[in-house]
Amino acid sequence: MKIGRYTICGLLGRGGMGAVFKARQPVTGRIVALKVLKPSEMMEMFVDREELIARFESEARIMGKLDHPNIAAIWDYDIDDGTPFFIMEYFCRNLGMVIGESYRVEAPTRKLPLTTAVSYATQTLDALYRMHQAGVVHRDVKPFNLMITGLDEIKLIDFGLSRLRGEMRSTTAAKGERIGSPYYAAPEQEVAPDSADGRSDIFSVGVMLYRMLTGVLPTDEAVYTNNVVPRASQYSLDLDAEWDAFFDTAMAFDPEDRFATAKDMRIALDALVATWRDRVDNECRFIDEFAETPPCPTDAPVLRTAPAKVRLAEAQKAFGLDSLWRPDCVGMADLTDNEDGTVTDSVTDKMWQQSGSEFACTWDEAHAYIASLNEKKFAGYQDWRLPTVDELSSLVQEPPELGAFCVPQLMDSAQDTLWTCDSKSYMAAWFVSASLGFVGWQDMTCQFAVRAVRG
Repeated sequence: MKIGRYTICGLLGRGGMGAVFKARQPVTGRIVALKVLKPSEMMEMFVDREELIARFESEARIMGKLDHPNIAAIWDYDIDDGTPFFIMEYFCRNLGMVIGESYRVEAPTRKLPLTTAVSYATQTLDALYRMHQAGVVHRDVKPFNLMITGLDEIKLIDFGLSRLRGEMRSTTAAKGERIGSPYYAAPEQEVAPDSADGRSDIFSVGVMLYRMLTGVLPTDEAVYTNNVVPRASQYSLDLDAEWDAFFDTAMAFDPEDRFATAKDMRIALDALVATWRDRVDNECRFIDEFAETPPCPTDAPVLRTAPAKVRLAEAQKAFGLDSLWRPDCVGMADLTDNEDGTVTDSVTDKMWQQSGSEFACTWDEAHAYIASLNEKKFAGYQDWRLPTVDELSSLVQEPPELGAFCVPQLMDSAQDTLWTCDSKSYMAAWFVSASLGFVGWQDMTCQFAVRAVRG
């Protein structure tokens, strides 16, 4: 199947305005994301075809003119058989996938380390500040609209609901149409969508950051009563009363009580992180013993070493994962630095690369990387392999909080999202996120790091 000059490789997702496909460029073979105007039945009920086309063109135009490292780039716009489409950068991960958000949006999600969560939030604020300076309000900031590159850079996408300053077309928010996503949209977007300004986007970033740090959705009706933000400090040792005050401002019901600009919110967040680092340093001064008793059985587990093809429906049981795709047993590794670029886990008797691949690579390239290690006898051995999900899961730790940041890490943190040798299908394979502690799958053309194992 083709759309224009592009060969369609698969569906990535659908939204109210259109569908996004994974596609391949002619000649170069480069993988791109192709978004085609394909409105939902609900959208077509509220908005006429001409207006939908105008919005679609506006989205491409806005994204095309906003040159910023945290905003996804538009590369092409065309019309195929009367239907418009545009081409943008392709990314394998998004924040919704990373935190484990499902169709049950209000269900608990994975917590991220504070440094990771703040990095994602500040990059989003940088993108929004650039947008707002250009007079553009996004109006649909949510985890699934934040793509994540192989270098952990945020790329903001989906400008289909964006509004230019002063734009008040009668169909901008058609009668009965909701602007924004439930739980993430600011209160004023439901009452008067066209009144939304940059402070509405700030509200959404506040919700996302709260959720990344606590695993809880602060706007869930069960906890968000009388428009009062629940205390974030009750969910994490990293957070204190100053963070509670920060979230009160970021998610204030009245836009006048929020941060005035994305830059102001970024400055306040930077100050909080500086104070948090002082707290971590102070905590480390009083920790004499880093080693903790692992919460797992001390008997050495027998880990599968042979590659396996595991379907999605079987994966949680086969890999021993909980409802958020985290290993049932974490923190069991006991690593020793061999001072030759490798570490040994005395619990499983496995030897690992201390770092791993210098660059992210596709699944096929991951196998080629392993072959190159054996060819040059890395650390004196020729039996290096791509690990199984079971083996990589044995290294997983709980995401750190406060004093846990004091614990010295023997593994290089530059290699985080790691390929395994296990496949899901002939086109997809399983990976493990080292710092976030979960198992996932992606297309084999995605680029992740590699950490070899032997023994």
